[in-house]
Amino acid sequence: MKRRKFIKLSAISAAGLVLPVQLEGQADAKPLLKPGTFVTPNADFYVLQIGNPAELDGNTWRMGIGGLIEKERLVLQLKDITVMESVTATRTLKCIGDPIGTEQMSNAEWKGVRLRDLLEKVGPKPEAKVVVFVCADGYHTAIPLEDAMQEDTLLAYEMNGVPLPTEHGFPVRLLNPGHYGTKNPKWIMSIQLAKEHESYWEKRGWDPIANVKLATVIGTPSEGEKITGGKVYTVSGAAFDAGNHGGIKKVEVSIDYGETWEAAEIWAKDTPLAWVLWKWEWQVPDEAEPVEIYARATAHSGLTQDEIGIEADPVGATGYHIIDASIVVA
Repeated sequence: MKRRKFIKLSAISAAGLVLPVQLEGQADAKPLLKPGTFVTPNADFYVLQIGNPAELDGNTWRMGIGGLIEKERLVLQLKDITVMESVTATRTLKCIGDPIGTEQMSNAEWKGVRLRDLLEKVGPKPEAKVVVFVCADGYHTAIPLEDAMQEDTLLAYEMNGVPLPTEHGFPVRLLNPGHYGTKNPKWIMSIQLAKEHESYWEKRGWDPIANVKLATVIGTPSEGEKITGGKVYTVSGAAFDAGNHGGIKKVEVSIDYGETWEAAEIWAKDTPLAWVLWKWEWQVPDEAEPVEIYARATAHSGLTQDEIGIEADPVGATGYHIIDASIVVA
């Protein structure tokens, strides 16, 4: 009997996690994993915004930095940013609005500049508390000045070795570590220093902090998949906490409603600001029956995901990802 204590929400989006890599040698095939690559190809990276992507011309684009500043307002062209000292970093982005187990989470290698290097050019006034980003699509959000001055907070202009694609924020977007996509705005036109600011989603009741919650996603098997009994099957997926709890320490899988847990292998990782990819080799019983597959993560802080989950609104979903599958006997 199923003993879950919350309503499981199944995946509703086709975007996000990369498709499994097709491997050679199908006679003794290696397992297909999802995600199948550590870095998500640009074409598969999830896309979400309040309207249509803003199409900007990099030759005519300008970005102003002003507000509560000690020096003169700064107006930058794209070439002014790309000639600055650059930073390359692998970062995962995740959507705050996703129910448990959906696929609005992707990982890329980004190139950009430290936001603080630009802010130091204008000199924030002592009364400035937040940095406001106004975007070409009408979106606007703010982050604390303290966060903006962190070394890992970047303005990115490249994604996986090419200029930002239009749908991912060309010419520049913010990479704000530890926070959901709502605090990583795209198509930035203006940066303003201010005492306070009520952001686009905050006006609509969403979490103004938007810290990423500890989460695990099962990529294989998929919901409703039929798994052949008597063979080894590879359960796989991704886990992420955006560094808010020290990064992912371990991932575990259960096929007996959480009574016992098996350690998964983490086969790809970088810094805590990027997801980890995991897999678990399961010797499938040789008996036809339904099965529920649970996955949970534990962070280096000691925090372990709890079974009880909540829906995404307005702070981000928590709880185990559970897949309903069935074992079939050939």
